Amino acid sequence: MPFTKDSREFDALVQANPKAIKILAEGDSWLAYPRQFFLFGKNSNIVDCLGDKPDIVAYSSSENGDEAVAMLCGEQKLALMKRIKHTDFDVILFSGGGNDLVGRYDFGFFLQKMTGNDWQSCIRHERLNKKLNQISLSYEELIERALEFSSNKKIKIISHSYDYAIPSKTGFELFDIFPMSESWMFPYLSQLDINQHEDQKSIAKYMLVKFQEMLLALEAKYPQNFYVVQTQGTLKENQWRNEIHPTPEGFKVISEMIYKKIKMALAS
Repeated sequence: MPFTKDSREFDALVQANPKAIKILAEGDSWLAYPRQFFLFGKNSNIVDCLGDKPDIVAYSSSENGDEAVAMLCGEQKLALMKRIKHTDFDVILFSGGGNDLVGRYDFGFFLQKMTGNDWQSCIRHERLNKKLNQISLSYEELIERALEFSSNKKIKIISHSYDYAIPSKTGFELFDIFPMSESWMFPYLSQLDINQHEDQKSIAKYMLVKFQEMLLALEAKYPQNFYVVQTQGTLKENQWRNEIHPTPEGFKVISEMIYKKIKMALAS
């Protein structure tokens, strides 16, 4: 069943499919990454894949580059609150935190030159922990606000923990052919002479593991409302389209895990 970014189209989908699961998809590029040829090509994000499910109707307000902290501030927060107050969603599918860690002026902010041969010495742990705390507070605000303002007081919030992104030179490529920008992590690692690939992978994995631990702590605090799909360790190396986004096949695998969690959460 298709998804939409248009509120009127979503209302029409709900009227035509009254028994479908109603999802609000709010998040970053894992919910919004473009297909190879934009309007054409294979499903290239989680919402694309879930839109093929016959029992789901989804409204997506996701945007490439969105950060978790930003989505719970200002106009984005206001728009989100209006949507959940005026539409009876069953699920908020929230994807956030990745850009807070690997965005411009972010990933490099958490790094420094290596001391000795210890890759952990490359991480500015105090800065990383502060950022993870910011992200955690944003997620907690989302949960609390959803419980307070949602028209559906039994609404479920589903999130995921990305996967172990592999630092590489591959950034966004137009039509998967023409390079349009640098990758997200590799340039910062290179600038600091962190050139051993295994060290690069270990640094990225460490940050993502800490992110998942943060999400799981929130799941333990809100066990009836917030659910984490533990997607780390899922993708094979050939299921990465670029440095931080899966291939269509990779997104299909991830979306199936999320779909199962949605069904489980609604049944509980």
